[in-house]
Amino acid sequence: MGIASGSDPAKSRLGILGGTGWLGQGLGLNLLRKGLWPAADLVILNRSGKAGGYEAHPGVIMARDMAELQALCDTIVLSVRPEDFPVPGFAPGNRLLISFMAAVPMDRLVALAPEARIVRAMPNGGATTGTSYTPWFAEGLAAADVALTRRILAAMGGEDRVESEDHLDILTAFSGSGPAYPALMARSLLAQALAFGLPQPIAERAVAAVVCGSAAGLQVEQAEEVIAAMMSYRGITAAGLQAAQDAGFEAALAAAMTAAVARARAMGRDEV
Repeated sequence: MGIASGSDPAKSRLGILGGTGWLGQGLGLNLLRKGLWPAADLVILNRSGKAGGYEAHPGVIMARDMAELQALCDTIVLSVRPEDFPVPGFAPGNRLLISFMAAVPMDRLVALAPEARIVRAMPNGGATTGTSYTPWFAEGLAAADVALTRRILAAMGGEDRVESEDHLDILTAFSGSGPAYPALMARSLLAQALAFGLPQPIAERAVAAVVCGSAAGLQVEQAEEVIAAMMSYRGITAAGLQAAQDAGFEAALAAAMTAAVARARAMGRDEV
C-alpha cells in the first residue's frame, strides 16, 4: 500500500493520525467494514509505516509524514497519545480536526491549529467492535461538519454532542472507561468464587454470566426497579445486595468517579 500516483489533494479524504492504534484502527476498520468510507479515500499515518490491520483493504493509503497526510485530506482524526502530540509538521490549516486525545483541551488545540474546525470526541473500548459510545464537543460548527462528524463517529457505535467541554471531561471518566469497572467487578467476584472452592473454569463461567451475560439486556432506566424487585424477595440476592450496600459498594463507586473526573479535569489543565 502506498500513495497512488496522480492522487488529487483536493479530493475529499479522511486521514487518521495513529490509524493503527487502538482507537484509530477501531475507527478506520469499522468505516471500511460498514461501507461508510471508500478505502481509496482513507489515509493512515503511524510511526512504523506498517499497514497494521488494513492488509485486507489494499486501497488504503499509507502517508509518509504529517505533511503528506494534510496535503491529501480534508478531515483529520487525531488518535495519538497526548505526549506524542503535536507531531512534526502539524499545520492543518482550515480542515476539520477530530481529536480523540483526552488530555488535550480545546484551547490548546485552537492555539496549535487556529484556522481548523475542531471537534473533541471520546470513544471508548467498544470502538473496535462498533459498540462504542462517543460523546463529542465542538463550538460554532457548520451543519455540514456536524453531519460529517456524526457519520465518522457512528462507525464506532452511538454518539452524542454535549453542551460543554466540562461534560466531555466527566464522560471521559464514565463512558470513556469502557470495560474497566466491569473488569474490576469481575476480578473481585472471581476471587471470591475461587475462595469458596469453585474450580477455575466453573468460576470463570459463573462470573461471566453475572458481569457479561445478565447485564446484556439491562436498561439503565430499569436499574432501580431491578434492585427493588430483588430486595423485595428477601432471599439470597437480597442478602448479598444489602451486604454490598452496607460495606460501601455505592460509596466506593462514587469515590472512583470523583477521582476519575478530577483527574480528567486536571489533565486538561496540565496539572498532572
